[in-house]
Amino acid sequence: MRVALVGDEYPPVTGGAAVYARELALHLSRLGVEVVVFTREGAEGEGVEVRELRGFGLFHRSLSPRLFGELRRELRSGGFSVVHGTDMYSPLSLAAVRFARGAGLPSVVTCHSVHHSSGLWRAVHLPLTLLLRRADRVIAVSGASREFCCSLGVPGERVEVVPNGVDPSLFHRGVDGRGFRRRLGVGEGERLVATAIRLVKRKGPHLLLRAFSELAGEFPGLRLAVAGEGPEEGELRRRVEEEGLDGRVLLLGRLPHGEVAGLMAGADLFVLPSSVEAFGLAAVEAMAVGTPVVCPRAGGILEFGRDGYNCLMFEPGDPSSLREAMARLLSDGRLARTLRLGGLRTARRFTWERTARLTLRVYRGIA
Repeated sequence: MRVALVGDEYPPVTGGAAVYARELALHLSRLGVEVVVFTREGAEGEGVEVRELRGFGLFHRSLSPRLFGELRRELRSGGFSVVHGTDMYSPLSLAAVRFARGAGLPSVVTCHSVHHSSGLWRAVHLPLTLLLRRADRVIAVSGASREFCCSLGVPGERVEVVPNGVDPSLFHRGVDGRGFRRRLGVGEGERLVATAIRLVKRKGPHLLLRAFSELAGEFPGLRLAVAGEGPEEGELRRRVEEEGLDGRVLLLGRLPHGEVAGLMAGADLFVLPSSVEAFGLAAVEAMAVGTPVVCPRAGGILEFGRDGYNCLMFEPGDPSSLREAMARLLSDGRLARTLRLGGLRTARRFTWERTARLTLRVYRGIA
């Protein structure tokens, strides 16, 4: 089987959609699938064939007619069995679905999202919905994500849930985080809170900073390390300086995936401060290295997260609830050990090999 994986985001771009595209490509290849990745220029290809499409883009989104024309020619002449758009919000992915239909090829698109589905929201999404309905199948990364797709009018029988996975070669209990702590200058008696998110408003970086600033006086040796990049980085740096948190809040920028594992393993707790997550991959990765997790009580996290067993949950968007969960975990070593054990058990259920096998089953149902 020859499959085209198409999307605007691929490493070194950060974020769940980029990780998904790379890991799915690698693990499908290991199952004997001939995979060709189509993405924007600048991609880091490893283990699979990656074809870069050149043309104008903005914020990791393709906008160039020349680029779309090149994709259309590649899909029509490539001898593909299935065309898979790796993110429903990617212009490249949606164009791939449209071009596949024109060429008589079966297509799949993945939904990594979950939103409120009010009448206004559905109206705004109408153009996207019309393109989404052209796909033979929609893969949703969680049940919550599936509900979102159905609220947009995609028939339920065409939406299949395939959860994300964790790379056990990078994220495992044996990861030694002590070196990363030394690299950050975190001393023996100090505590480290970490997060790894895209620095956009919906991911909650300002919520985390507000909660941390309230905790700083209560825990004098507490540090916060933030891995990630995005449009909110400048504002975050300004607020850190204004609140006198220089040296206690470390904005690390984009880190390679392996270094993210080291950061997570070196932290006393990992926080996912988003208001909602379709899946919550970073939370599962932190569980896999044995770090206690604080995450929102919303979205796809509710499908694997159990408050007090493998994570502590806070009310989305509420800095007081987030601060309380962080303080409780920092103060209660027994609770931290409970969450570590529960998280390790949970993370074993999610692997990219399983994701790839379930995805291949979707392909075979339409090819």
